[in-house]
Amino acid sequence: MMAYSGGDEFPCAVAEIGSYATKIGFAGEDAPRSYFRSTTAIQRDTNGKGSSLSSFKRSYDFFTRPLENEEDGHWDVCNPVDKYTGLVYQGMSLNANAEQESGQDVDMEGNDASHGTTPESNSIAGECYTHFSSHLSHGFTSALCADPSSMPLLLVERSYNPPPIRQRMVEILFEEHNVPATFLARDAVCACYAVGRTTGTVVDIGYSGTTVTPVFDGFVETKGILRSPAGSSMMEEMVLKNLDSLYKTKKARMKINSAVDYVMPLYQVRSSAGENHKARREPFHTLARLDFARMCMEDGSGAGVAAFGYASLQDLDDEAAKAEPSDIYQVYANAPKAPYKLPDGTEVDITQTKRFDVAELLFGKGGKSAKIRQDAMDISKKKLDSIIASAGDNDGDNGDDIESNAIAEMEEMSKRKRHHVKSGKNNVKQQTSQSHEKLVKACTPYLNSAIGEFTSSTISSMVCESAFKCDRDQQAQLLGNAVLCGGGACLSTSVLSTSIGISDSNAFPERLREEVEALIHTHTPGWRVKVLSPGISERHICSWLGASILGSLGSFHDMWITKAEYEEHGPSIVNRKCP
Repeated sequence: MMAYSGGDEFPCAVAEIGSYATKIGFAGEDAPRSYFRSTTAIQRDTNGKGSSLSSFKRSYDFFTRPLENEEDGHWDVCNPVDKYTGLVYQGMSLNANAEQESGQDVDMEGNDASHGTTPESNSIAGECYTHFSSHLSHGFTSALCADPSSMPLLLVERSYNPPPIRQRMVEILFEEHNVPATFLARDAVCACYAVGRTTGTVVDIGYSGTTVTPVFDGFVETKGILRSPAGSSMMEEMVLKNLDSLYKTKKARMKINSAVDYVMPLYQVRSSAGENHKARREPFHTLARLDFARMCMEDGSGAGVAAFGYASLQDLDDEAAKAEPSDIYQVYANAPKAPYKLPDGTEVDITQTKRFDVAELLFGKGGKSAKIRQDAMDISKKKLDSIIASAGDNDGDNGDDIESNAIAEMEEMSKRKRHHVKSGKNNVKQQTSQSHEKLVKACTPYLNSAIGEFTSSTISSMVCESAFKCDRDQQAQLLGNAVLCGGGACLSTSVLSTSIGISDSNAFPERLREEVEALIHTHTPGWRVKVLSPGISERHICSWLGASILGSLGSFHDMWITKAEYEEHGPSIVNRKCP
């Protein structure tokens, strides 16, 4: 352990696998050295039952490379984060037909938008672990230029990860990557460290959804975790829908002769001249269109954060909003439009009200925004219920029996595996695949409790509800400090906000502070709320930054889980040493 006495004396790797991007770097640095998208392209066998590491590659080539005289064949997309449970590399919904990323099963009207795909009922056992290991290996080899066995690894995990998943994480790190020491840090706790706090309510607006987690004195209060399906993916879908509508209107007005009535991604524009624009398979075509919507949103033309008074107007119907005589509505309705050029050269003008509707997916208390969140939450709950029912029907046991039996079998299998690895009698990857079913059963009792309660409320209501679920003596500090992070919080400001002196990086935190204070002042007048958040350039890596700070502390060496401790106690030691 003396070799790992501190991050300044010995390098420590910090990794985080999110639903949108994977970040890997060294502790003590202010940015990860490797930042790549978690959704990757894989090539399955002809029977659609598996994939190999040799065919693992990033999907960016499919967004820009034109498709001429070739087909995508058996290429599909895969993400190590399950979009319904939110758990890393559990892979419950992974199937051979490659469902799209988070949010792709629900369109903006709440309808089923699976685009004709028919997912298989059974997931591919062990495939999720293969891609989790591939992400870590890719980050180590491409950016760090180091062997995982040469340095300890600090892994950032979800705050709602159940104990069986955490044990599997440690097992993979020690058995497959042979790390000398590791530690699993909660993402919400690391987000607090990034802004210099140990207590606060963390609002993480990720790609697959929004998670609100209360953290008190460096420990996560799991009973107060709330989750919403509204995230960056849902914002991208709304931006894409708005762009499609504007493109159809421009096409009809300018009498453009084109057989395509939607915004074509870059690869499709490059595919061929004239009208013969060949589209890729549905997963890659949809992802390429969403990637363009993301660029539009990041440029500021696709989405913006309006002032606090704009929310009340969005709760009205369109006819009522048009008849609204208030000055604030006139400012937004008559504001200059934002021009944006599509990949095919067509220029569309995006109104300010359309831009602000994207942020209202998180803030809107009623109307269309609330309906979209409710429909998405209902679908997520149905998927979770089907997973729980399928796991519970296997043996006819109740939840407690499933959990205790599965965890006992997992620990016994882990002991046999470590013995076989030492004697060279078995294959670790093969046993990892065989134990996947046991892991799913062990996680089933946590899907409705420990991973957080699903809700369709606004993020301001989620902050208050999360704090009120904790002990009464903790609520004052939790409500007084809110930490805003995640890529979905990197939205630009509005024209009105700029005119009243709100900077571009403080627009989203200021809007959240005003709405949380408005809710609290209904019963506690005068209570002040402070919203802490890094700048826009660091907001999407806030959890990684906190882990980088934690790993660079000299006093952190006592917290490592060493290889010797793992060999002695097994993977269950993570539940004792990593709170």
